[in-house]
Amino acid sequence: MPGKFIQLFLVALFAVGLLALTQTTWAQSIAANPTPAPLSRPDYNYSESDSCNSCHFSRGAGGDHMLEAVGFSFNATANVFSFTGKGWRASQHAVSNYKSTQNTYCAKCHSPLQADPKAEYALGQNKPIADGKVEGVTCAACHPSHTSAVVLGRRLGIYKWGMDKNTPEAYDVVHEGNEDLLCLNCHTSRHNEGNDAFDLMYVAGVKCMDCHMPINGDNIIGSEVPKRAHDFKVAKNLPYSCGIEGSITHCHPGFSVEATNLFIPYMKDQHKTMWVPEKATKKLKSAADYLKLWKSLEAQVHQ
Repeated sequence: MPGKFIQLFLVALFAVGLLALTQTTWAQSIAANPTPAPLSRPDYNYSESDSCNSCHFSRGAGGDHMLEAVGFSFNATANVFSFTGKGWRASQHAVSNYKSTQNTYCAKCHSPLQADPKAEYALGQNKPIADGKVEGVTCAACHPSHTSAVVLGRRLGIYKWGMDKNTPEAYDVVHEGNEDLLCLNCHTSRHNEGNDAFDLMYVAGVKCMDCHMPINGDNIIGSEVPKRAHDFKVAKNLPYSCGIEGSITHCHPGFSVEATNLFIPYMKDQHKTMWVPEKATKKLKSAADYLKLWKSLEAQVHQ
């Protein structure tokens, strides 16, 4: 009996020692790998998006598309992260909160991971989200985890409010060709419908991501998925966003960045009818008129 007790005692001692060693090693690895947390804002909680950058250390170059998508670069010499001025952190999705939307109902679009599916837009029917805790439309709002993607077949899906984002059941997978469903889950209509130039693009099958998330690099390492811009800005991502000279895709190869920058304000009347009178926008009568204007601006650039 004493011998058995000693044996059990030694096994328990070994287990405790192993646990302590594991915890110490884990703590050391966390300390050794910096995070972008020092670059966070006091009015938002970016811990979810910051965690995506850990792939740089766990997957090497194979995880660096995470840094690019979130909007960071890592300086190995200084051992610190820095902003690239691009990526999700430079987007409106990262700063999607307004005081009036800081609750579990409005979070359905403004901070989906914090939304309550039962919340309603009525007094007492939703809960406030504490100051500094809003996450924004963060990575997991659109991207299931790697393990969930194996089950779903794709790492793109519509998050189901209130569910565990680490499970495949928390997402309705978005299949290839249906990517607009993800955008239209919150942006309930395509902008500028009824505008001749935009309607022509929609009829041609141009999707939201073709302009707002253009292909801007090679495929992600170890994948057939191309890298895309994640700040959702058209002018900032020229030439890729419009498929002009110098782009990877070739939608409008006869136009330069300079002329397109001059042209974009005439196309940028999107959403303005919500805030300003219709007469304040710069609408032209037809798609042919837009093309004629673009060509004239191109000629002006080359004078």
